[in-house]
Amino acid sequence: MDRLEKELQSYTRKKHQKHDAFMKAFDTWGKEVEATLNKLEKINDALFQQFQANMGDAEAFFAKKRKAVCTHVSTVS
Repeated sequence: MDRLEKELQSYTRKKHQKHDAFMKAFDTWGKEVEATLNKLEKINDALFQQFQANMGDAEAFFAKKRKAVCTHVSTVS
Protein backbone atom coordinates (compact mmCIF):
# COMPACT_ATOMS: atom_id res chain seq x y z
CA MET A 1 0.00 0.00 0.00
CA ASP A 2 2.90 2.32 0.75
CA ARG A 3 4.22 2.01 -2.82
CA LEU A 4 0.78 2.70 -4.27
CA GLU A 5 0.46 5.85 -2.16
CA LYS A 6 3.87 7.07 -3.29
CA GLU A 7 3.00 6.42 -6.93
CA LEU A 8 -0.29 8.24 -6.52
CA GLN A 9 1.41 11.18 -4.82
CA SER A 10 4.03 11.30 -7.56
CA TYR A 11 1.35 11.17 -10.24
CA THR A 12 -0.74 13.91 -8.63
CA ARG A 13 2.34 16.09 -8.06
CA LYS A 14 3.28 15.81 -11.76
CA LYS A 15 -0.27 16.60 -12.81
CA HIS A 16 -0.34 19.57 -10.44
CA GLN A 17 2.97 20.86 -11.82
CA LYS A 18 1.69 20.53 -15.38
CA HIS A 19 -1.47 22.37 -14.42
CA ASP A 20 0.52 25.15 -12.73
CA ALA A 21 2.77 25.49 -15.78
CA PHE A 22 -0.28 25.66 -18.05
CA MET A 23 -1.96 28.30 -15.88
CA LYS A 24 1.24 30.37 -15.80
CA ALA A 25 1.53 30.18 -19.59
CA PHE A 26 -2.15 31.08 -19.93
CA ASP A 27 -1.74 34.10 -17.63
CA THR A 28 1.32 35.24 -19.59
CA TRP A 29 -0.60 34.87 -22.85
CA GLY A 30 -3.51 36.84 -21.39
CA LYS A 31 -1.21 39.68 -20.36
CA GLU A 32 0.39 39.73 -23.82
CA VAL A 33 -3.02 39.83 -25.50
CA GLU A 34 -4.14 42.64 -23.20
CA ALA A 35 -0.96 44.63 -23.96
CA THR A 36 -1.49 44.12 -27.69
CA LEU A 37 -5.12 45.22 -27.42
CA ASN A 38 -4.06 48.34 -25.51
CA LYS A 39 -1.53 49.18 -28.25
CA LEU A 40 -4.17 48.65 -30.92
CA GLU A 41 -6.62 50.84 -29.03
CA LYS A 42 -4.05 53.66 -28.88
CA ILE A 43 -3.37 53.31 -32.61
CA ASN A 44 -7.09 53.28 -33.31
CA ASP A 45 -7.61 56.42 -31.21
CA ALA A 46 -4.80 58.21 -33.05
CA LEU A 47 -6.21 57.21 -36.43
CA PHE A 48 -9.69 58.32 -35.39
CA GLN A 49 -8.35 61.71 -34.30
CA GLN A 50 -6.60 62.10 -37.66
CA PHE A 51 -9.81 61.10 -39.42
CA GLN A 52 -11.79 63.67 -37.45
CA ALA A 53 -9.23 66.37 -38.28
CA ASN A 54 -9.37 65.43 -41.97
CA MET A 55 -13.17 65.46 -41.88
CA GLY A 56 -13.06 68.94 -40.33
CA ASP A 57 -10.83 70.11 -43.18
CA ALA A 58 -13.10 68.47 -45.75
CA GLU A 59 -16.20 70.04 -44.19
CA ALA A 60 -14.56 73.47 -44.24
CA PHE A 61 -13.54 72.99 -47.89
CA PHE A 62 -17.03 71.97 -48.96
CA ALA A 63 -18.61 74.76 -46.93
CA LYS A 64 -16.50 77.28 -48.88
CA LYS A 65 -17.43 75.61 -52.18
CA ARG A 66 -21.12 75.56 -51.24
CA LYS A 67 -20.96 79.24 -50.31
CA ALA A 68 -19.20 80.07 -53.58
CA VAL A 69 -21.76 78.13 -55.59
CA CYS A 70 -24.66 79.73 -53.74
CA THR A 71 -23.16 83.18 -54.27
CA HIS A 72 -22.61 82.42 -57.95
CA VAL A 73 -26.12 81.02 -58.41
CA SER A 74 -27.74 84.03 -56.69
CA THR A 75 -25.81 86.48 -58.87
CA VAL A 76 -26.77 84.59 -62.02
CA SER A 77 -30.47 84.44 -61.13
